[in-house]
Amino acid sequence: MDVITALGLLTFAAFIGVGIVPLFIAFRVKNASLRLLSTLLGAFAITHAFYHLADSTSQGFLADVFFEPLSVVFLIGFGVYYSKKGIP
Repeated sequence: MDVITALGLLTFAAFIGVGIVPLFIAFRVKNASLRLLSTLLGAFAITHAFYHLADSTSQGFLADVFFEPLSVVFLIGFGVYYSKKGIP
């Protein structure tokens, strides 16, 4: 295993760990707008983790064509929803 693959797998594990926290919060909170914000942020982190996993395992086409645009969609959705509902 080379250094790039090891770093990609480490980044995958870190983003999965980061993505679990907002998803856990989304299941526990009762406020609908905070639940959606947490779900969007967690979905972004999880899909970005799979981008790094696909990229580090020589699946560059899958990473660049599927996971990267999907993670960007979740991130833009988070930003748009935050700008509408998150700021009082």
